[in-house]
Amino acid sequence: MATTAQLRAALAVLRADTDAAAQQAGISEMSGTDAAGVEHALLAGLLYRMMGDDLRRALTGAPDLTALEERARAAGPGAAKYASDDPSRREEHCAQAHFEAYWLADRIAGLHFTTAPPAAALQAAAHTAEATRTLLRIHRDLLRGAGPDAGAAAWAGVIEQLDRARALADRAAAEAAARARSAPGPQSVVGVAVRNTECRTP
Repeated sequence: MATTAQLRAALAVLRADTDAAAQQAGISEMSGTDAAGVEHALLAGLLYRMMGDDLRRALTGAPDLTALEERARAAGPGAAKYASDDPSRREEHCAQAHFEAYWLADRIAGLHFTTAPPAAALQAAAHTAEATRTLLRIHRDLLRGAGPDAGAAAWAGVIEQLDRARALADRAAAEAAARARSAPGPQSVVGVAVRNTECRTP
């Protein structure tokens, strides 16, 4: 694990505004009982977000499909890299996937609460992300030797989340279809041709 000093050095090179990040996180309002741990998490989280944004731009900026596939292969470890019979390695990989699912759920929540009115598609995505987190937690518990009935209550929660997600996805699809039916065609009702100004890529 990187030290706090190493994280600060990396963020300084990237000219990251750590003070703004601390203010946004409300660090000054926290208890202060774990100041060192909170600072480390703040810096690691900021670097994680910045690197994630950088990787996204590197992938979406690929000039063609071949470049995209090669950049993605270079960026990701690939399924073969994760294949392992070592229980501790498998548990570690599961823990990382669970964390990334948590991060995804947090991102979706941020989108959801900044959208008014709430979009059904985002609500469905939030339920799906929560179901994914729970499934990964069940899998982790099974890797640790939990009995097959240990996650019975969790399974019920997964099914409930997926049922909600499906209902919301159906609703979102119906709303999209209704908007498509009511959208004006390429020509106006008075018979004057309307030029389509949609930006299209080659």
